[in-house]
Amino acid sequence: MRPNRDLLSVRTGAALRTALVEGISPALEPSLRGWIRETGSLDPEEARLLLIRFDLVLPDSYRARYQKQLADRNARQAELNTEWEAAKAAHAARGQSEDVLKPFMLHLPVVPLPTHPCVAFLAEGTSATILWDLVDELLRRLCTEPDPAKPAWVVGFTKGHRQTKKITESLGRLLAESLSVYEIAPDRRGLRRRVEATLAAAVSGAAGAAESAGYSAARQHLEKSRGRLFGLHPDPSGAYDEVVRAVEAVACPLFLPNAQTPTLGTVLAHLRQSSAYEFVVPGKHGAPGGVDAVVAMMAAVWEGHSDRHAGGPGNVPVSREAAEAALTCASALVTLLSRGAVYRP
Repeated sequence: MRPNRDLLSVRTGAALRTALVEGISPALEPSLRGWIRETGSLDPEEARLLLIRFDLVLPDSYRARYQKQLADRNARQAELNTEWEAAKAAHAARGQSEDVLKPFMLHLPVVPLPTHPCVAFLAEGTSATILWDLVDELLRRLCTEPDPAKPAWVVGFTKGHRQTKKITESLGRLLAESLSVYEIAPDRRGLRRRVEATLAAAVSGAAGAAESAGYSAARQHLEKSRGRLFGLHPDPSGAYDEVVRAVEAVACPLFLPNAQTPTLGTVLAHLRQSSAYEFVVPGKHGAPGGVDAVVAMMAAVWEGHSDRHAGGPGNVPVSREAAEAALTCASALVTLLSRGAVYRP
């Protein structure tokens, strides 16, 4: 899919760049419902289960309409079958050989089945307020994750890959053209909010640095934090939990390798009490750099986890803005620590 670019008026400075759209615009809704119809038709049984998942009752009118459409379809198919049989008999009467008849026999006209009533109801009869949830669930149920262990040319021949490509390419285009705030997640099995480009690059860079340095758990926690913060239903508190774990996954083995139950708090106490560490950025006049800046960032992440303990006056729900800022700090800390920016001389 070709990436979208700004409109000419934006590129020439005549207009401001359009903000991402939070909801479903009137222009997008018909096409999104069409995508739900087409995708749900790939597996009507999953569509039936989605009605249960969303506690929806299929109206009798949809069943009645389907039965009528099916009867009309079967009647038309019977007519075509009769016409085809008559044409085949006419060809045979003219003495044409079986080899000549074979291509003709393969072209029996087939009238497509009508849309399953459960699929039709999901696409037509549901409230616009649950459409994003429907899209998210269809991706989860009908798409497969990329398999990095297999060569691309092998994966390309699998049924799951072909179906996933068909589903995601059309949806991706709709999301891009409508400037939706949502995009398809990397595993292709759901939606997520678009991440601001600078933060996305910081998280990706930190994950790569952690993996290269042998801290794969830190990478996993960063990715989980991003997923929880930018998922279809954001979970700032859960995202913050993963932020703290991401920093701990590097800092604890680095600074307290022999501790049995280290936390970011104990790492902070250790760094504050020790003068054995230096920061790669030098101080004034070229003196060895102190770790105060790193400690301050760690403290901000650790102490800003405002809903870590329940029941006290300091228990404050984590805001989306706070979780996003903490993820930014954690990305910087994981990158610095993974690359040896804090060290013993």
